[in-house]
Amino acid sequence: MILNTIQAVAGFLGDAVDFKLGVLAETMIKAGRRQLAGLKKEYLQTYLGLHTKARLGVNEDKRKAQFMNDDRLKRLERLAVIPGIHQQQLIDFRDRLARLRSCFNLTEQDLQTSPVCPHCNYKPEAEPIHTPAGMLLANLDDELDALVESWTQILLTNLEDPTTKENLNLLKPRPRKLVDGFIKKRALPDDLDGEFVQAVKEALSGLIQVSVNTDDLRAALLSGGSPATLSEMKKRFEEYLDGLAKGKEPGKVRIILD
Repeated sequence: MILNTIQAVAGFLGDAVDFKLGVLAETMIKAGRRQLAGLKKEYLQTYLGLHTKARLGVNEDKRKAQFMNDDRLKRLERLAVIPGIHQQQLIDFRDRLARLRSCFNLTEQDLQTSPVCPHCNYKPEAEPIHTPAGMLLANLDDELDALVESWTQILLTNLEDPTTKENLNLLKPRPRKLVDGFIKKRALPDDLDGEFVQAVKEALSGLIQVSVNTDDLRAALLSGGSPATLSEMKKRFEEYLDGLAKGKEPGKVRIILD
């Protein structure tokens, strides 16, 4: 009788313990699920915030597209071929602009099935954010203005250098007028075409002045006697010019009559 009672009590206690353990386990599981849900929500919010900073939004993407075709950028590209211009500055600028990526399709629903953006594969550990992409784009806008101003000053400084001023006298009237107008206005022409660029390029590319004394020219043309045939005179003239340009780059030689 006593044994049966003991067994009954033990069974009851066992059931009670099992019940409590079951309840405890269920409680712990629910608590764990709530904690995981909280962590997941926190991750979603954090990731979305980082993603917004790391990528350009829809309006910023439009601004970047306009930026790529900005008139200031086109003007700098034309000027980049001129000696003395820091071409690498423009290359670096374009690289930084190109590295600004756009993504505005990410939603919380996307992150329910993927830990990273399925549209751009943004990974925070691989792309640390120092400055938001939108702010970088705005900074580049200001930088472009500064670069145009800087290159303008470089050109003015180089054109007003004493050694360069001598080359200005070797330019033909039309190119000289364009360069003089630029120096006078202290600003790039509105129509920054190839003619202006070529004029400045020639002025800064080491043109060589060769003076021709009329007496020397006369002596050269008459060196074989006179009268002379057309072909003889032409040959003497060409030989005289070849002598003046000897050892010099023909394309940079400019003849000045004394």
